Amino acid sequence: MANLQDKFKQRQALEDAYGNFVEPYVNAVMEIPNNPVPTPPVRVCQMGTYRVSGWLLLTLVYCWWMRGRP
Repeated sequence: MANLQDKFKQRQALEDAYGNFVEPYVNAVMEIPNNPVPTPPVRVCQMGTYRVSGWLLLTLVYCWWMRGRP
């Protein structure tokens, strides 16, 4: 009978530990604000556009230069 009471006490201690320590941490980590602040769009493709434009210009200049050579 003492063994069964020890198991109940261990179970209650584990449930209390979850309620006191784990659950508040999980709630704080997973908290979602009610009114999230909108973030401005990230301009990732802008740098890629400049690179593509540069390569295209370089290719056109090279082709124009090679066409003029005999």
